[in-house]
Order: sequence, then structure tokens, then C-alpha cells
Amino acid sequence: MSRGPGRNDPCPCGSGKKYKRCCLDRDGAIERLPADVLAKAERPDGITLVVDTEAGLFVRRIPDASPLHPDLPVGEAAEEATGDAAAVWGLPDFVFRAAPRRVGPGTREVGDGIVIAGDLGLVVQVKSRESVSDDEDKERRWIAKKIEEAFSQANGSIRSLTGAAPTELTSRRGRTHTIDGRTIRWIPVVVVDHPSVPEDVTPALSGPRPGVVLLRRDWEFVFEQLKSTSAVIAYFDRIAGETVTLGDEFVRYYDLAQADAQTPPGPLNPELFGGKGIASSAPVLPMAPLDRDAGLLVRLILEDVALSGLRQLPEEQRLRTLSELDRLPVAYREETGRFLADALREVSGVDHDGLEWRLRQLAGSDETTLFGFAACCRFDDFVVAAFRAWMSLRHTQMQQVTGKVSELTSTGVLLTPRQDGKRKWDTTVITAQGDLGFTDEELRGFESVWGQPGTTSVSQ
Repeated sequence: MSRGPGRNDPCPCGSGKKYKRCCLDRDGAIERLPADVLAKAERPDGITLVVDTEAGLFVRRIPDASPLHPDLPVGEAAEEATGDAAAVWGLPDFVFRAAPRRVGPGTREVGDGIVIAGDLGLVVQVKSRESVSDDEDKERRWIAKKIEEAFSQANGSIRSLTGAAPTELTSRRGRTHTIDGRTIRWIPVVVVDHPSVPEDVTPALSGPRPGVVLLRRDWEFVFEQLKSTSAVIAYFDRIAGETVTLGDEFVRYYDLAQADAQTPPGPLNPELFGGKGIASSAPVLPMAPLDRDAGLLVRLILEDVALSGLRQLPEEQRLRTLSELDRLPVAYREETGRFLADALREVSGVDHDGLEWRLRQLAGSDETTLFGFAACCRFDDFVVAAFRAWMSLRHTQMQQVTGKVSELTSTGVLLTPRQDGKRKWDTTVITAQGDLGFTDEELRGFESVWGQPGTTSVSQ
């Protein structure tokens, strides 16, 4: 009588790993994969994860970490690659280079990198292994030592950032921003750049604050998967202080993603949007990366805001507006991107003697966030004023329904087609927070134009 390999036996695939760490969980699933999916799963580069969900098998390729810059020392190159991933998949406005701070007669570097969105921030320390030995115990000791050292450095940086003096940081957009670190809740993050981590290394999370340790490959995976700085920071906040085997971050991610998918939607306030709202539930952590085209449109809008839409605003307000837009739930970015693409196409062919609008509202489940997205057939002062009136009206109506006045932040995005061939649209952003101070007469005037909440298409 023969049996298959035991959990601790060498994997029969020849990887050199134990069966439990290699093919155990996916052997049965792989046999049921279609031939075209199986071909993708057998690609040798990176790691292939097969997840058995209620909707069927889901295959996700986890690529290896990106190559390091050959002209830089390994440690510096790893720090640059870590920052680059956050800037490319997130926004460079939220990614700051290490800040020098004066300590006694000299200076010290505050973190290898800093990532901030809203009131949450990451202090990132990168530890890179240049010469790897064949001694697994030696490599384990190196990893443990460097992680402990990195947490000590990260927590020291957080103490410096939360001191009395503000800190001046330069983003990867090249703009300077002064932050008060006391207003930010910090998470220490250690990124390990190691080409061959021994099996079953579970890092210790030391220090006064809950932290996160992950491989550079997994840091890049999370950013590429979510494509939102705010979402990545929220994910790290969710897992901070919870240990996982080094190199298994993507396994933890998909475990949480499946749990999110099985969570039933919360109740919808029936008075929101005049009773015309639709309760929609989507997992906080998506199983699949964003659709490229729909996600790209939302990213381009964020770039518009970052580069031109808010030039006249102080840097702090510009970043706050970007942060609010970046909080658009990941699961709704595709839907929003498709809505705006369709809306822009529909209004582009309208005679400019009239006005054609497409409008959509999205409220967060905590009723403290409201997004408004619109497209109109032309751009002029009247259109901008009308859009501002629409956002102000919806902002005030939501406050009246929920009773949350100071807590509510509303952000509106208006796209208008261009005819000069230089680009396809202009982007206008409107923000509102707290009590706007409109009189009942003014609100009735807004309502005479825009009606009650729930309107999605208006011609004038």
C-alpha cells in the first residue's frame, strides 16, 4: 500500500521545499484547473497561488521582487525600489524620502522612507542581504537581528517625528510638506530584501507599537494589488502586530480577502439619497487586481488633481484633498472608472447650446464620507458653479439625514470634454467639510435646479 508524501517530506515537484510548504494545498485544486489556466500556473518565475473560493478556483501569480538598480549599492537600491513601488502603484505625493533631523552635533536619518495618507503613516525600514550563505541557521540569525534593529530604528524615527518640532518632508513628486507628526498614527514597517529566506521564519514584532514585517516582494504585491496608498496603509493597520511566516504575506492577504467576501453588507440608511440609494457590498480587500482600464482612469484623475487641479491651494490642503479621493474604496474604483468613461463619452457629443449632465453619488458605510462624480458637456464658470451647488446641496442633505455635521467630508470630481486635441478632458475638484452655512432659501434654490438626492441624469 503506497501513500503520498507526508507534510514534512521533500516535495515531489523537486523544489527542495517541504511538501507542506510547496504543493500540499494546491495538488487537489490544480487537477481541476482548465488547461489554459494550468499553463499559467506552471510558469517558473515567481509564485503561483491557487485559491479555492465559493465562486470557483482563483489563480494569482505573485511575481518576484523587481530587479534592483545595478549602479547603486544593494542596500540603497533596495530602499529606492521599495519607495518606487509605493510611488508607482500608489501616489508619489504620499511617499516621502528619508528626512534628516539634527541630533546633538550631527544629523540622523528619519526612516528609510515615510508613507502618509490622511492621519495614518508608515515609517519604513529596509534591510537588504547582499551575500547569502548556505547556512540556513546563519541566515535566520541575520534576519532576526536585522528585524530587531529595524524596529528599533523605526520606533526611534517615530519618536523624532512626534516631537514638538514639525518635520519638513519632500515627496517623490518633488514637493516639500511640513507635517506635525503628533497628528498622525504611525505604524513601523520592516521590509526585508533577501533572495532566499529559509523556511518557517516567523519574525518577532518588537517595540512599543504594533508593526509589520514582510519581504520586498510582498510589499510590491500589496501595492500592485490595491493600487491605493490609503488602502495599503489601512491593510497594514489591520494586520499590525499579527505574526505570519516571512514570505507568506500574500497567503494572509487572500485569507482576509475571502473573509471580507463572505461578510454580509451592513444596513443602508433608507433616507440617504432620498430613498433611492442602493446598498452595495464589496470586499475591502479584492481578490483580483483592479481592471487596468477602469483603474487607470481613476489614477489619471488623481494625477490631474496632483499636478494641475489644485495648484492654487496650500500644500496641506492639496494633500488632504488627494487623501480623500484616494480613500475611494478599492472595490468601487472599477465601477467609478467605468461610469466616468461612459458618462464622458455620452456628454461629449451634445450641442454646447444646451447642458447635459451625468451624476453619481457614493456614500461610505460610516456616513462620514461622500463622493460625487459628474460629467458635463462643456466647461465654463456657470458649469463649475452649478457643480459646486450640486455638491454643496448633497453634502448638506446628507448632514441633515445623518446628523453628522462636523464629521462629514464630501469630495466631488467633474470631468468636461476638451475639443482642442491636447487631452480628452478637464478635471475639476470640489471639497466640502462641516457646516457650509447655507440658508433654507439658498438650499431651496439649489433644490429647484438639482432636485432631491438620487438624480443621476439631468438635461438643462
